[in-house]
Amino acid sequence: MYPPSAPIELPASYAKLDLPHIKVSHVPESSPEPTPVIVLTLYRPQNNNAFTGLMQDSITTVYKMVNVDDRVKVVVLTGHGRMFCAGADLDIGFLGGAGRGGAANAIAKSERDIDHRDGYVQRESACSIG
Repeated sequence: MYPPSAPIELPASYAKLDLPHIKVSHVPESSPEPTPVIVLTLYRPQNNNAFTGLMQDSITTVYKMVNVDDRVKVVVLTGHGRMFCAGADLDIGFLGGAGRGGAANAIAKSERDIDHRDGYVQRESACSIG
């Protein structure tokens, strides 16, 4: 069981969030405030949007906000550039493992990290489905 979460502060604009490895925009992009549709873009063009732990944390942050934000009805998940996502960033490596060249990843695995990763988006957004 996870401890209760702190209250979630909703942004005046999702487009102004400064989160690692993703960008968030409103539809239309010119809107200064949240709209019913927002676009969450995986944004690591130099690495074909390869997935990282920072990207996972950023996505989780946005999902937690939109889950309680009545202004947002739909989140479109996309990737910047020519490909959606190349998969896990093997240059960085996995939690508790090593990256290319054998460099150890100093981040230890937690109980949650041991969960099967393929269910990540479903698990994080399950309470908004209904």
